[in-house]
Amino acid sequence: MSKACAPENQAGNVDAVASSPGTILKRCREYHGTSIEEAAEATKIAVHHLMALENDQVKEFASLTYLKGFLRVYAGYLGLNPDDIMRLYERLDAPSGSPGIDNNNTSQGREHKRRRFPWQKLALPAVLLLLMIVTSVILSHSPAPSPSLSPPAPLVVAAPVTPIQPVRSSAGPVTAPQKPESESGSEKNSKHEEAVPEKNDPRDASPESGRGVIVRLKVVQNGSLAVSIDGSSAQNYDLASGDVFEWKADRHIALELSNAASVEAELNGKPLKPLNAPAYVVLDANGVKQ
Repeated sequence: MSKACAPENQAGNVDAVASSPGTILKRCREYHGTSIEEAAEATKIAVHHLMALENDQVKEFASLTYLKGFLRVYAGYLGLNPDDIMRLYERLDAPSGSPGIDNNNTSQGREHKRRRFPWQKLALPAVLLLLMIVTSVILSHSPAPSPSLSPPAPLVVAAPVTPIQPVRSSAGPVTAPQKPESESGSEKNSKHEEAVPEKNDPRDASPESGRGVIVRLKVVQNGSLAVSIDGSSAQNYDLASGDVFEWKADRHIALELSNAASVEAELNGKPLKPLNAPAYVVLDANGVKQ
């Protein structure tokens, strides 16, 4: 279904309609005689999301990406221009101005504010600044105190040290027996071998220690998804066509899809085969476990 609405609600005249964007969507749907359940089935969008769009409840959506995706699908289904409707939704969050005030009144208000500027608030900072300047001038012209001369420390005269005479003996010096060079060399080699610690063979490390799990999903149809990373609590997502998700884990990632054919999955950069619908799968570094 892609028929346009009545002439006053056509895409080219959306900006001229003096009503909210949700009212435009609702009137266009009622103009076609379509129930909200039929629209939800045709667009694959949940009924509560369509009601949120028609009631201008922008905060009901998790992010602006979901809002834009649902809005483009619903507006195209009703025959409206999605860009025009999106601009109307952006005006809902913009601060509302006062259209009844003309330029003359605005300029008069600014002049009135200038006249009533509270100059009293500047008096205290000005006085403090003046006191600081006067204090700095007084301190700069005051004579510097003369440095007090401390009495010199008494000199400590060290007592002369009497040299110790070496002991003289008639016996000749005893020479230590020299070891063969071969023995000394073998001892050095053995000590060197004992000092060198054993290095772990890098081949003993497990090849699985550095591998992780990276799952990337591209949504091709609307649906829902629950994700659990490394056994943590599951997180729920509403899938819209065109969305892209990516998760990283150390051990595994569990996916529970309402419609497995609604996504295209990649595991560590390699595409996976289509899954059965509905599907609950566990992905790790070795592959898929259903």
